[in-house]
Amino acid sequence: MVRRKLFAGLGFGLSILTWSNDVWADNVSLTPVVDTTAAETSDAEDSKKTVEQLLDEARQLFILKQPIDARSKLLRALAVAPEDYRPHMMLGAYYLGEVASFQLAYRYLRTAEMLFEKRWGNEQDQLDLASPRANREFPYSQHARLLFLLSEAQLNLDQYQDSLKTLDRYAKLYSEDWYPGSRAWVLMKLKRVDEAIKVAQNGIMEGAEPTRTYNILGILLSLKNNREQSLRAFSSAINSELLLGSANQVATPLNNAGEVYNELFQDRLAEAAFVQAIQLPDGCEHILPSLNLTILTTNELRLFQSERILSDFEVCFSQHSQKNDTEHRALLALARGRIALHEGDVNGAMKSLAQAADRQQWFGKIGTDPEDLKFAATMTLAGGLEAKANAIRRSIYPSLGAKARAYFSIPLLEARAWWLRRRAREIALDELGDLEDLSLRNTDAMLEYPTFGRGLRDFSTAAFETRINELLKSDDRAGAKPYYKLYLATNYLAHGRSSDAEKLLREAREEFRPFERLARAETLARLIEARENTLPYFFSPTRAEQDEIMKLKEELFQILPAHLRLNGFRLPIGEVTKETPSTPDSIQSDLSAAFEIVTPELKNQARFRVLASSNPGPDNLEYVSLSLWDQSLNQAVLNVSGKVGKTGSRLADIEQQFVEKVFRHRIDPAAEALPRLEIFDSALDR
Repeated sequence: MVRRKLFAGLGFGLSILTWSNDVWADNVSLTPVVDTTAAETSDAEDSKKTVEQLLDEARQLFILKQPIDARSKLLRALAVAPEDYRPHMMLGAYYLGEVASFQLAYRYLRTAEMLFEKRWGNEQDQLDLASPRANREFPYSQHARLLFLLSEAQLNLDQYQDSLKTLDRYAKLYSEDWYPGSRAWVLMKLKRVDEAIKVAQNGIMEGAEPTRTYNILGILLSLKNNREQSLRAFSSAINSELLLGSANQVATPLNNAGEVYNELFQDRLAEAAFVQAIQLPDGCEHILPSLNLTILTTNELRLFQSERILSDFEVCFSQHSQKNDTEHRALLALARGRIALHEGDVNGAMKSLAQAADRQQWFGKIGTDPEDLKFAATMTLAGGLEAKANAIRRSIYPSLGAKARAYFSIPLLEARAWWLRRRAREIALDELGDLEDLSLRNTDAMLEYPTFGRGLRDFSTAAFETRINELLKSDDRAGAKPYYKLYLATNYLAHGRSSDAEKLLREAREEFRPFERLARAETLARLIEARENTLPYFFSPTRAEQDEIMKLKEELFQILPAHLRLNGFRLPIGEVTKETPSTPDSIQSDLSAAFEIVTPELKNQARFRVLASSNPGPDNLEYVSLSLWDQSLNQAVLNVSGKVGKTGSRLADIEQQFVEKVFRHRIDPAAEALPRLEIFDSALDR
């Protein structure tokens, strides 16, 4: 067998990126703004050129980083020579690398393959020396490039088996240093991880492209929990990338190293890696560094920072004006939905989560799979529906009719949430290898691990308990254990074992680190549920029991205000103080939907109370003011005011605005200082 070593690629990056789908038709506006007269002159000149001249000019424009102009040349070449495979192949490469329009790219490349074989035959003709089509003029270089592009298009369209077959075809004739990394990646997508590791390791020993091969090897080793070796592989990939100068794509292995730090619960090193990756020139060519940093900051409830990270990514990505944003829309919507939910914006969260569940996403160039996103979006949407039902219960309405209409939707929301949780269980058991992502911080999982337990609560307790106990014994990461206890406790609660759940929750509460705020908030919410479930049914709770539950709710409110309301709890307050005689008497009863006035003996122990006042304004209307008073600070922490009519109209609107503001995220906690990132800094020092 003849093996030829050839250069493959047309100048676009070969690193593992998040690319997305587009429609078969070319619906992307790619026409540059140019002088009309100059454009007409250029078209007139191009109409006189041969296909060879047009292809040469297109190649030069690609080198000069003018891909849109190159595309115009290629479309003209296609009109001049529609049976020539080369314009089709180069257009396929353009849509693959510059636009990320994979279906359109694949159509061009399949047409190019058909035209190529019509003219020259396929690789079987060249391997069979007796074939009448075998000849020395066969354009091996073009054929090799075409097979590479086809395999990349198939990979990006999640056609992993087809991509592997195309790589097999390539290997019969050619050898190139990118090949081991590409083959290892496709094998990983086919869940043949051990085989992929051998391919990558053999490739490195044989001198394969170090950037690509070390990067995939690092990912594969992390999947096998060989995390220290994985970090060494990423260090080698970073070193190799930096040797490429301005053409490097360091953000990719640096982001992957951050994911491994995250798996090791080295959160500050993970954050440092993601922050550094975003700041690099290629940091916004794909969403993963920004998404990973967003997940980390969201778990620490730095929610405003999370929003800024996503917005900054969109601004940065917009610099690639010709590239589709469909490659990250679903991931972006999922992240935004979760942030909005934790901020207390239920309606905004539901809109984003619905988009995440509905939008198509291609996964060929990232480690996760469609089922991962489907499971995560389905489960998060179910949680959002439950949160919306609780928000309706804890809202204030202008009339009994309005309240009845709102309450009518609660059973529908809860029924749909139940169905989505059931669907998520089916995905987990049928398509995710019996819930493989239950192992904490699985690389590239789209899950929100602090709230993951809610989606696991309906599993059979006996089987789930066995699985969790196995993880508690086998997972040597101390940071993972409180999460497993939280999951099992949540399952216990759903099956009536509140006392067992309470014990585990108290253990987890002590084990979570201070900055794991979302996990701590979720643990507190479940602990409140467990404590309320274990109160005596026929007798009033003791003062100590009431005081403990009040303190738990106040602590949860301080960490994540929305979590209190969206879990169906009310904020304990000492009283509603009427500061003026004209203050409406109905305010106290109205606010009882969202606030719980504690018993008189606990009045002085309650941290919060509500101040209400009413004063006439210059327009002969009453102005009502509501304030939340923090007795530990001896000051109001927020205020809402507005005018009401003489009959009290709009009072409910002001009260509801007050409720919404009380239970919204108000301030991000301070971020911790980031350490020196040796995996990157040491490479720069060399």
